[in-house]
Amino acid sequence: MASKFFSTLESVIKTDGAALVKKINGVYQFDIDGTSYSVDLKNGNGSFKVGKHEKPECTITIKEEDFIQILEGKLTEQTAFMKKKLALKGNMALAMKFKHIVEAVKKASKGAAPAASSGASSGASLDDGTPLGKVFDTLQKTVIAKPELVGQIKGVYQFDITTPSGVKKFTVDLKNGKGSVTTGAAPKADCTITMAEADFLDLMSGKLNGQVAFTKGKLKIKGNMGLAMKLGKITQAKPQAKL
Repeated sequence: MASKFFSTLESVIKTDGAALVKKINGVYQFDIDGTSYSVDLKNGNGSFKVGKHEKPECTITIKEEDFIQILEGKLTEQTAFMKKKLALKGNMALAMKFKHIVEAVKKASKGAAPAASSGASSGASLDDGTPLGKVFDTLQKTVIAKPELVGQIKGVYQFDITTPSGVKKFTVDLKNGKGSVTTGAAPKADCTITMAEADFLDLMSGKLNGQVAFTKGKLKIKGNMGLAMKLGKITQAKPQAKL
């Protein structure tokens, strides 16, 4: 998924950011299926965050499935652009340098392959400064601290949260390995939960009951209803986030 790519990229920036800054010298914003990723490879030793950048020099908008095809070498950036699968805004030259970022991430992924096989949830921080980001970041930390949730839930959730800036998707995998929480759509969700941001925040803080939300049409479910009934285990296990 795109989230795994950016998680690895964040690690690359922390260890070898200066070299990438020298090679790229630019600021990117990637808008993928309602989620924005900011990659600053111009200032200092580089930085990464989930969320929009104040002054991106190159904004790339693309669907996650097409983005993954580019990463896997099945689709070139030029072909994606010509077929209107990739939209560019800003510095075209920076878009051409994206291949250097992909190469750096692939190199790092090969070196980290043995550690990745453990299935640990050690992705990039999901806290982008918004209440929604803080909730999922706290949930991510809870899953890392409580791998037993996988045995209790045994399912993959996708949360489609409607915000003023569009629909933001998050995946909570409590079925594979030790579990994980990432941004973006799940490759194969067992249960998809759709809610407005305000209602979701109330649900996670305990102000709104899941069954009441469903009855009032504030919570929509697609897929395994049994997993939806287990949402309480997640909200109860999650420490209260500061909203």
